[in-house]
Amino acid sequence: MTEKVVTTEEFRLRLIDLEYKNISKEEMIKRIKQIYLEEYGKKLSAEIEIYHSSEATTLTQDTGFDGTAIHFKTHNGDNNELYVISQGSKDIVDWEYNIKAMFAGKDYSQAQDTHKFTEETINKFGINSKKEMTSIIGLSHSLAHNNNTTAHLIYGTFDKVYSVNGAQTNYYQLYFADRKFANDVRSYFSMSYNNPDAIYDIDPNKLRQFAEAYYKDKAKNIHQVISEDDPLYAVSVARGFFTLGNVEIMDTNPDYPGLRSLIKDIPDEVIKDFQELAIQYTTASNQGGIKTVMHDILGVNMDVVNKMDNWFNSVKAYATYQPEIDTMIRQLDKKLPGVLKRVKMITSNAELIFGRLVKAGYISNAQKQLIVKEFTNIETELDAIQETLSRLVGVRDTGNFFVQIGGDIAAVVKLMGHITAIQDSLEVLKREDLLSILEEIKASHSITEVLSSLSSGKKSYLGTDMVFSTKHGKKEIKVNISAALRMYQDGKAVLEEKSSEIDHFQTAIHREISQCYENNKSQVMRKIDDIEANPDLYSYLLRKHIYFSRLNKKVKRIRVYEVFFPLETANLNEEIHVLRKSVEKGYTYVENYRKAIEDLFAEEKEIANLFDLVGGE
Repeated sequence: MTEKVVTTEEFRLRLIDLEYKNISKEEMIKRIKQIYLEEYGKKLSAEIEIYHSSEATTLTQDTGFDGTAIHFKTHNGDNNELYVISQGSKDIVDWEYNIKAMFAGKDYSQAQDTHKFTEETINKFGINSKKEMTSIIGLSHSLAHNNNTTAHLIYGTFDKVYSVNGAQTNYYQLYFADRKFANDVRSYFSMSYNNPDAIYDIDPNKLRQFAEAYYKDKAKNIHQVISEDDPLYAVSVARGFFTLGNVEIMDTNPDYPGLRSLIKDIPDEVIKDFQELAIQYTTASNQGGIKTVMHDILGVNMDVVNKMDNWFNSVKAYATYQPEIDTMIRQLDKKLPGVLKRVKMITSNAELIFGRLVKAGYISNAQKQLIVKEFTNIETELDAIQETLSRLVGVRDTGNFFVQIGGDIAAVVKLMGHITAIQDSLEVLKREDLLSILEEIKASHSITEVLSSLSSGKKSYLGTDMVFSTKHGKKEIKVNISAALRMYQDGKAVLEEKSSEIDHFQTAIHREISQCYENNKSQVMRKIDDIEANPDLYSYLLRKHIYFSRLNKKVKRIRVYEVFFPLETANLNEEIHVLRKSVEKGYTYVENYRKAIEDLFAEEKEIANLFDLVGGE
């Protein structure tokens, strides 16, 4: 089915960006209408319904999935469109999923939740996609492309998928998630059913080619816009990843050649070692920080090690935690060789990796030298730890208790020094000037940089705001039309609200002062009328002046001479007038602001039309 409501890449990108704004449904609907107005120059005729994943009841807990469904419901019902925007990486849960799902292919829970959420949304809105001809479309950025595409390939969740700077599909992930694909892979490559991890031993190029051919029909409905400077595009050359669909590659940052060309030069075995180390490190770090990393990767119990900061405390801790120390040392001896192998694989390629960064202009040569030096220092400290452990295990195997005690304490003190040195190197690598490149990389991953690259003619984008440019003489003038329309619309809304509040204030004045005065005056007059009509009922008023019953008197007539003075200082008409004048001045300012912009773009009649439409004229 062909979309008839959302038809441009710019609108899709701005729609995806709204998912990150964390705004209410009412505000999202308002912004969608304005974006539509800006992009198409007319009001959106469809109704909008919003459903968020936080409202869903069928999702798996703690997967990190987050998304919003937007239903465009047209009046005749034959052009309805449902957009499910899966949100990209935003927190530590997502990035743990990135490592486990995209690099290792071991997790596909967010893709499952993408499908569950879409199905629940369809039921929520009462959509019958075949009967109502409703297009079910996935929109995504970053990690969310992996979610939407995986759901599309396995479950047929979407009619189409549109993505920007997405984390590419992973054939390892599909192997574990798609049973039919896994069976066909095993059959084609003669794999054993008893060892699922044998998938990692298949030639990655052959496996990629098989996966591309297997999913080629569904890939026709996948559309991607990718910045060649995007870091996820760079790592997509690594084993496991394959790119599907119609892909438009854009150079969003001409000052840099992009990271993909750098990654291509890194040997596959280096990428594989990085994957394994990154998976282990990220998973452990997310579970419990650096202490858990040290325990899971190296087998080090940091709670015990931190108690042994000098000889006296070491002896004391050794006597208390001897079993824990014994376990820690043997675990460290067992795990360190694998970790050191992976680190050496990276450091042995340091000149290639960081030299390419220098050539590409991401870092200076001095920065490269510093980075290589610190990575080399880390490797040296790991070597020293391994050597210390080798000697220590030999001492412990002698069976001499006193030699063992001295060796344990001496070794732990040495290990503390090596670990501290590694931490110092990591602190150097965290320096602001060394991390500045991450800002460039981050920008190239953003939606706004891609949107900016779609600028053409007089229209461009500042962030996700639309900008129009014009020339007056030799000077180019740019106006943020989105901001101008928001100012005009919100300004008029504020003034309307202010005018309404003035009306309420004037009503309150009449009610609380004038009307209250008249009500009290009426009550007094009713009392006077009662006294004059029934004078004998008020004879008791004389009794306090008469002390003998024989002198008792009767009241035959009462005449009250009333005087009601007018209210003073209660006339607030002047103040009300001043308030109304301020509203008039506000409207004049807003309209002059509009006129000034329209005068700048006198030839562009659509600018005036936008103001008319957003202002409700």
